[in-house]
Amino acid sequence: MSGPHGLPAADRQAPVYRDGGKLYDDVNYRRYRTRVELDGRAAHPDNKRWRDHRRDNATVVGGDRPLRYGLGDVESYPCEVASEVASVLRLGGWTGSPKRCARPECIFQ
Repeated sequence: MSGPHGLPAADRQAPVYRDGGKLYDDVNYRRYRTRVELDGRAAHPDNKRWRDHRRDNATVVGGDRPLRYGLGDVESYPCEVASEVASVLRLGGWTGSPKRCARPECIFQ
């Protein structure tokens, strides 16, 4: 388990060779065929957005499920993000449940 919500451990910044170069998956739950991408302005400027769309499409074609969040999502709504990630992980076979974190407003019991 990893993180404050007890989601399964994932590979972070795993290299992927695609589109003639080396890219990185931010969070890859290989066992559950789920990838989570975190978009910040420095690494994901508007002029590279299509590269991210192509990567997401290739991920789906390859049988995995991508999720994409901005930093504001993760910082402001971490419990809701964890809930969505957990739902997609279940599609890939995860049988666990998210745990309550230390935030008083956590949505998990």
